[in-house]
Amino acid sequence: MNETILEKMVLGEIAGKNKAIHAYDEIAWKIRTGFLTLLFGGWGVFLRSTIDAKLPQQEFRAVLISLALFSAGFAYAAWSIDRSYLRRKFRVILVLDQISVALAESGGDVTRVSPDLLRVAGDDALKPYDCLGFRDARRTELKVYLVPVLIVGVALVFVVMLHTRS
Repeated sequence: MNETILEKMVLGEIAGKNKAIHAYDEIAWKIRTGFLTLLFGGWGVFLRSTIDAKLPQQEFRAVLISLALFSAGFAYAAWSIDRSYLRRKFRVILVLDQISVALAESGGDVTRVSPDLLRVAGDDALKPYDCLGFRDARRTELKVYLVPVLIVGVALVFVVMLHTRS
């Protein structure tokens, strides 16, 4: 089969968009696992060393509150970065879906694919990203960034209670 330049271009864009989707997903999971590792690992090391140091109650609480605020800020920053990549990923997914629909409806006629769909989609803030998959992925973000911070918060209450008794 003798492919035209346009056919090669459309097929190349489809392949590139598939690679971009997987790259965005990989980046997001690296951010998530890094966040969880630093959050729980950091708190574990910090609590062990702080308890061993036998700080006075006032200092202990001040340090815990400071680190809790730092953790909340860290969670927000990681979530913001993650959300940026999530939007980019779903912009690409929606454009790839539009290319597939255009090809299916035209019987594979690549001339029916809008040139706008062949441009970089992830970085184009004007392209939509909201879809069922995006909303589902947002729920995963909540589980990754909010739930662990809440667990740390509850654990801190128990640590303070134990420290107050001793």
